[in-house]
Amino acid sequence: MSLFVAENITKSFAGNKAVDNVSIKINKGEFIGLIGANGAGKTTFFNCLTGYYKADSGKIYFDGKRIESLPAYKICRLGIARTFQIAKPFGDLTVLENAMIGAFSKIKSKSLAESVARESIEFTGLLSKKDICAKELNTGDQRRLELARALATKPQLLLLDEVMAGLTPAESLEVVELIKKIRSSGVTVLMIEHIMTALMALSDRIYVLDRGSLIASGIPNDVVQNPRVISSYLGKRGGINA
Repeated sequence: MSLFVAENITKSFAGNKAVDNVSIKINKGEFIGLIGANGAGKTTFFNCLTGYYKADSGKIYFDGKRIESLPAYKICRLGIARTFQIAKPFGDLTVLENAMIGAFSKIKSKSLAESVARESIEFTGLLSKKDICAKELNTGDQRRLELARALATKPQLLLLDEVMAGLTPAESLEVVELIKKIRSSGVTVLMIEHIMTALMALSDRIYVLDRGSLIASGIPNDVVQNPRVISSYLGKRGGINA
């Protein structure tokens, strides 16, 4: 049985379909990539999967249970965490306090939440900055903090929305290694990313959206050779190095 299944998800805004009848399946332990041009519906799809938006139609199963009617905080408690395309730390709180907010999604004890948060920021390489206010972090460290806060919820499934956006090539390579560590720890990952070289190296399978519709899926080498994917996405970005 798949860990996560979304069936025929549709979401419209003012009559325009941002996500149109999209279905995906994710098995436990997989790393799945999600690609598409800007405006393809990727983040809207993420928002439907995680309860930030309620889909107009479709079914979502997590570990065999229907979850499409649940609010975001309950979906998080079940074991699905996500990061955001634009990092959203609590700027006046410290790195440790930000991570504790993630831990408090499941933990009531302050001391235990602090212990879990400390573990997550150490995992992401931020322990030496635990007492720094989040607003003082550079872009790369804010991205790491997004990951730390999500990991502090102890997810089974982690959704990453362009976690390498705005990073230097060196910072992106560091994040790739961090994501590999996350997967090795047993967390299943679904990631939106425009850096195709990273997705090619990380993904077991890739799904492709174009104007809200799923146009291709499969192993990375097959997807990047698909004529529809080349026409709608890769051709516009100059190939897999984009």
